[in-house]
Amino acid sequence: MRAIWNGEIAFGLVAVPVKLYAATKDLTPRFHLIHKECGGRVHMKRWCSKEDIEVPWEEIEKGYEVSKGRYAKFSKEELAELEGEDGAEGIDIAEFVEPEEIDLAMIEKSYWVGPAGKTTRSYELLRSAMEKRGKVAIARVRLRTRTRLAVLRPRDGRFSLDTLRFGDEMVPAEAVEVPSHKQKTGKELELALDLIDRMVGHFDPTAHPDDYRRAVLAAVEHKEKIEEVAEDVEQPRGRGKVIDLAELLSKSLSTRGHRKAVSKRAPAAAARTAKRGTKKTTKRRAA
Repeated sequence: MRAIWNGEIAFGLVAVPVKLYAATKDLTPRFHLIHKECGGRVHMKRWCSKEDIEVPWEEIEKGYEVSKGRYAKFSKEELAELEGEDGAEGIDIAEFVEPEEIDLAMIEKSYWVGPAGKTTRSYELLRSAMEKRGKVAIARVRLRTRTRLAVLRPRDGRFSLDTLRFGDEMVPAEAVEVPSHKQKTGKELELALDLIDRMVGHFDPTAHPDDYRRAVLAAVEHKEKIEEVAEDVEQPRGRGKVIDLAELLSKSLSTRGHRKAVSKRAPAAAARTAKRGTKKTTKRRAA
């Protein structure tokens, strides 16, 4: 597997060389915009709403909207400075916490963290120590041009890294209103508990496939087969022209009948020509 970047885990004064790998892949079916009339791909242009013209990339910069229609503009150099372009890519551990303290809703994206360098001694030392203490590490990680909050944890003989949302990006539960309700009776609660007990199992991700993706891929395959059949039946005689099969067969039959008539007349015509030639030759000899 190809690494996203090479960096290090900063653990006190210890630097652990590591490589970062993607732990997930997006298999969601992607659809492009196409022109209904001709099937051509539709492309989005960089269009200036003020001058009503297309804008080339070299004239593009970014702006933060401070009020309706007013922007604080930033050049690429200014953004790079704000993002800390000169900082080294790495995983800086801030503290160790209990795994249960991490709200799953905070997780954004997952990665694998593998060892790098000539030896894995420091990598294995940190992993073993965290496993024995049963802790996970809260860290800051710089991915490309953005520093994110992350949780580093030992998993399956290696490390995994999950980038997290910052605290102010989380919507508190109190934001959702829950209407008051009466307490359920003991019998209703027992029935609910019994239903839960009957449905207890072990989570297996492969047991819950993406039915939407399967349906889309099956539909794509079906449409491809229809297109192949259509291409075999309807051979175009010009670009974008569809041939009527019945008309094509009628022309073929009429052409075939014409060819038969020609083939019947041809021997008789050839015989007459040969006969005329013989008569002329005889007359010349007699003379």
